[in-house]
Amino acid sequence: MEEKYSINEILNAVSEINEVKVNTQIKSKKRVDNDDIPKNTLKLIEQAEKSKD
Repeated sequence: MEEKYSINEILNAVSEINEVKVNTQIKSKKRVDNDDIPKNTLKLIEQAEKSKD
């Protein structure tokens, strides 16, 4: 059976899809500034992260 949709229904559906795409793209990882952390501490953190995997 063939469904018939109005132009407004189609446009609303497209708008909803675009909103979902925009909302998922906004949730990106924040960049951490490591300039204030001593290098030795960074090495310890990296080693701990590797051993955790």
